Parts: sequence; C-alpha cells; structure tokens
Amino acid sequence: MSKYRTVAVIMTILISLVGCAQTRALNKLEELILDDNEYVHSQSKSRIICCIESIDYERKHEEIINIIFNNGNLDLIDEFVEYFPDDYRNYIIRGDAYLKNAMMQQMIGVFMKSSAAASVNTAKESYMKALELNNRDIYALGVLSFLYGEEKEYDQAEKLLNRGLGFAPNNPLLYLALGEMYDRKKEYNTAIDYYERVLKFTEDEVEKDFEHMNQYYHKLIDYFPDSLAKAKEEARKIIEKLKVK
Repeated sequence: MSKYRTVAVIMTILISLVGCAQTRALNKLEELILDDNEYVHSQSKSRIICCIESIDYERKHEEIINIIFNNGNLDLIDEFVEYFPDDYRNYIIRGDAYLKNAMMQQMIGVFMKSSAAASVNTAKESYMKALELNNRDIYALGVLSFLYGEEKEYDQAEKLLNRGLGFAPNNPLLYLALGEMYDRKKEYNTAIDYYERVLKFTEDEVEKDFEHMNQYYHKLIDYFPDSLAKAKEEARKIIEKLKVK
C-alpha cells in the first residue's frame, strides 16, 4: 500500500507542477500582450505566439483567447489564426474581433466608413472560413447571415439561415433572424409567421441550441437573446409592431 501511496503522491506533485507552469505561462502571455513594445510581428514568430506554444493549447484555449480578444490587437489576432489555422473557433474569434472593430469605427462617424467596411469584409471572410472547417456552427452562420442582410443580400442570408434550420430546426434565433429579414423586405405576413414560430417552442426543445450559442468563443452573443424567454419577448414586441403596419 505504501508503494501505491508514494506513486499517488508523486503524481499529485507532478500535476500540481504542470498546473503552476501553465498558470505562469498564461500570466506571461498577459504581460506580453499588455506591453505594446513586445508585439512585433515580422517574418519570425512574435514572443507572444512563442509563449502560447508553451501552453497546453486545447485545455487553456478559453483563457488564451479571452486574453487576446480582450486586448483587441487585430494584428495579434491575425497572427494567432495564422499559427493555429485548423481551429474553426479561432476564425470565429477573428470575425468577432473585426466586427467589433467595425462597430466602433461606425460609432466614430462618417470618416471611418471605408475602414469599417474593410473590417466587416474581413469578419465575413473569417466566418466563412470557420464554416468551411465546421459547417454546423450556428453562431457563425447566424452572424454571417446578419451581415448579408445588412447589405441587403437577402437571398444569401436566407440560404444560410435555411441551411441552419436543416440541422438545428429548433433554434429560435434562426426564426428570429428570418423574421427580421422578411420584415426588412416588407413581407410582413411572412415575418409574423416566423416570429410566431418562436412563441411555440418549449424550454426542453431549445436547451441544447442555447447551450451551443453560449460558447466562450462566441464573443458577440450578448447582441442576441441568450434564452428562450428573451427570444419570445423580442418576438412578441415585433409582432405587435408589425400587426399595425
């Protein structure tokens, strides 16, 4: 028994040491990112990417991208995607970062319009790449359809949303998005039909869909209803407005 106890103690110590090393690496990553002088992306890897490579990428992915996304350095996010190109989550993060940047530029005013448009295009490219790697990510599909809708490319938006319904038929956010699209097209009866479908869902039917939408790498999810109750509330409000048109 003492032999097994010794092995268990050694394993516990090793696990603890690995955990401490990972924590130190994450702290170092945060320090490097906060120091603007540390980020220089030339042909060789930046020190930040080297630091990330020393971390258990899969286990610490959430912490890594939280640090990177919150910093808002688009060049760093581009490099991160460049060095970890096979992970669809990173393209979603990149899309969200560029879309957030575009929103901020649009708030600044008319002089930033061209720059905002460039950021939106990069965001679209990122979401499309994410869907190439994982064509069942409803969040990326939904945001991309929203961007097409903003540009009045309704056929493209509808195609994406219907594609989503093909494998997520109980996702109320897809029906909200379709309702909004037909509202914009002034096809109000069709819009109301989609909004009314949202009201028919039960919590059990949509639980898994909201679990998927609320993933840590879906950074702009706060712009969407994060529960069935909120989705229904939004649908009811819009139905009331549409019925008087």
